[in-house]
Amino acid sequence: MKSIWIKLLPLILIIFLFSACTEYAPISDSGQYDETFPSQFLLGDVYVLKDRERIDGNIAGVGTKLIIEEGATVTGSISLIGGQMEILGKVYGDVNVFAGTTYIHDTSMIGGDINQIKHNLEIDPGAHVAGEINTFTLPNEGNIVDTKEVTNTFDWIRPSAWIIFEFVRNLSLIFINLLIVFLFKIPTLRVNRTLKHNMAVSWGVGLLVFFALPFVSLVLLISICLSPIGIILILTFLLANVWAWTGISLIIGNVITKWLKLDWAEEAKVVVGAVFLGLISTSLAFIPLIGLALNVTVSAVGIGGIVLSKFGTSEKIS
Repeated sequence: MKSIWIKLLPLILIIFLFSACTEYAPISDSGQYDETFPSQFLLGDVYVLKDRERIDGNIAGVGTKLIIEEGATVTGSISLIGGQMEILGKVYGDVNVFAGTTYIHDTSMIGGDINQIKHNLEIDPGAHVAGEINTFTLPNEGNIVDTKEVTNTFDWIRPSAWIIFEFVRNLSLIFINLLIVFLFKIPTLRVNRTLKHNMAVSWGVGLLVFFALPFVSLVLLISICLSPIGIILILTFLLANVWAWTGISLIIGNVITKWLKLDWAEEAKVVVGAVFLGLISTSLAFIPLIGLALNVTVSAVGIGGIVLSKFGTSEKIS
C-alpha cells in the first residue's frame, strides 16, 4: 500500500499545482484582442500590456514597472511588490500592492478590491473601482518610538541574554539530533558515510544548494501558480539544515568516542558530537563573521552529504 502512495504522489502534486494555477474565475470578455497571454511573473524591468492585448490570468511582479494601456485587459488579479504601476485599461480581479506607487487613470476599470500596504496610490476621479479600497498597516506602524521598548530590544544583545539564547538553541538541537538518529538511523548513517568519503565534494554541492535554494523558493513563492512548490522547497531546506547538523554531529561524536575508546551507540555519539559542536559555535558566535561562517560551513557540508546520498536512500559512495 505504501508503494502505491509513493507512485501516486507526483500525480497528486501535479493536480494540486494545476488547481493553484486556475484560482481566478473565468471572465467572459466579448472584446476583440490581437494577442492573449497567460499569467505572468515579472522581475524588474518594464512590462507594458498594450492596446488590444489581454492577460488571461494573473500578474505578479517584484520591483518592476507595469503599465496597463487603455484597451488592454487583465482577467485576473495584479499583485506587485516594490514597483510602479499605471492602469489605463481593465482589471477584472483585485489589485494588491506593497510599497511603490500606483496611478489609476480615469479610463481604467477595476473589477475587484484595491489592497495596499505602505503604498502611494493616486486615482483619477473618473476611474471606476467596483470593489473597496483597503489600506493595511504593519504592526505598530506610525506609533511613536518607545524608549523603553528600544532598551528592551538592546537587552537581548547583551552577553548574558545571548548565552541563554545559545544554551536553549543548543539544547534544542541536541534533542532534535537524538530524535533524528533514533527515528531515521539507517538514512542518517548513509549520509554520515557519504560525508566521510566525499567531504570536499559535499561542501561544494551543499554551498550551492544553501544559497540557491532559498532564492529559488522566494521566486516561486511570489509567483502565483508555483507558490506550492516554493513552500515545499522551503520546508525541505529547513529539514535538510537540521539533518545536516545531525550528520556533522554524528561524525564528531564518532571521532571523540573513538579517541576515548568508548563503544557507544549512535544515539549517544550524536549527543556527544552535538554538545561539542554547540560549544564551538557558541564560543565563536561572539567573533564577527566567524560564527556565521562556521554555521554556513556546517550546514553546507551536511546538506551536500544529504544531496549526494539522495536523502539517505543511496548506499553507494559516489
